[in-house]
Amino acid sequence: MMMSNLPKDLVEEILSRVPFKYLRAVRSTCKNWNDISKTRSFANKHIDKATVSGEKEFLMITKFNVFRVGVNLHRSQNNNVDLSIELKGKLVSRDKTDDLFHKSQVIHCNGVFLCAREKMLVVLNPYWGQTKWIMPRPPFGCSDRYALGYDKSSGSHKILRLFGVNQKNLDVYDLSSSSWMVPDDVTLERDIYMQQGVSLKGDTYWYAKDEDSTDGYLLCFDFTRERFGPCLPLPLPLNEGYALYKGYATLSVVKEEKLAVLLQRWDTTVIWVTNKIEPDAVSWSIFLKLDMEPKIYPYQNFFIDEEKKVAVVFDKDKDRSTWPPWMCKTIYNRAYIAGENGYFRSVDLLKSPNTRQLGRLVCSYVPSSMKVK
Repeated sequence: MMMSNLPKDLVEEILSRVPFKYLRAVRSTCKNWNDISKTRSFANKHIDKATVSGEKEFLMITKFNVFRVGVNLHRSQNNNVDLSIELKGKLVSRDKTDDLFHKSQVIHCNGVFLCAREKMLVVLNPYWGQTKWIMPRPPFGCSDRYALGYDKSSGSHKILRLFGVNQKNLDVYDLSSSSWMVPDDVTLERDIYMQQGVSLKGDTYWYAKDEDSTDGYLLCFDFTRERFGPCLPLPLPLNEGYALYKGYATLSVVKEEKLAVLLQRWDTTVIWVTNKIEPDAVSWSIFLKLDMEPKIYPYQNFFIDEEKKVAVVFDKDKDRSTWPPWMCKTIYNRAYIAGENGYFRSVDLLKSPNTRQLGRLVCSYVPSSMKVK
């Protein structure tokens, strides 16, 4: 029987087993397949099958592009943990906007991305290739800070913008109503430093620090209530010897259920995982203590595998083959695999320009069936 004569449900089942990287080829094969692949039922089935495959996907951000990266952890015969990484191609929008990610804050939440520039915001769902262009409300500037989350009661994605002197003012954009609003009686009451946040269960968490203090903490914005939560404690205070200079504590999300934090001092790297995490409460337990070289810099990201008891840390490493050293302009994206009993190895990934205008170097990625309108 020819494929074109098969029942629609069976065709949908067959096509849902095709890897993401071939989805564009599926859609260009014939009109029937294209129509099927753009239904919500197909998208949910396709995403579910990919999620249970065991392969983790990340996005690697360079100066001009964002690449999909497949990451697989597996045990070797000597019981070490090996890492296989596959570059699967770059993300493009349906309108093929080439410079979408250039000089943008790139923020991820639940399979949807926000590319934030000084005078324009772009929301992108890579699964559909759809984009939505949004104009920030004036005044706007290059120091504006953004976060992306969603309302847990309605499922609608929202954008938080912090702006003004020391980013103390805020407004919120609701994608479902295509409108900006200013939440009542919500502001940041003090001067703080914040890393770029991570999204967990629709809320955004930041590692933050008061400008007049050395004590770091977690700060959460609840997109459902459109409110900041109280300052949440990190696992260890600074007087325990952890040198948390600006950006040297890093957050990561574990299976959209937990938050992990990487704390580093001169001789030890420690990763903690939350036992409980809510906008107004948190508790921690140690995941791994690691002896790692080289030391990690502020623009890294990491993920952990609780079952295999390993951490994979993504970082940028200077190309030391260049001489003299001050002429070095190229750095490499690099992955460090660390585990118990001193297990450690590094993997080179991709060259990228040495710039601090990037957002997070890599973020975990699970596609979303939400359509951007």
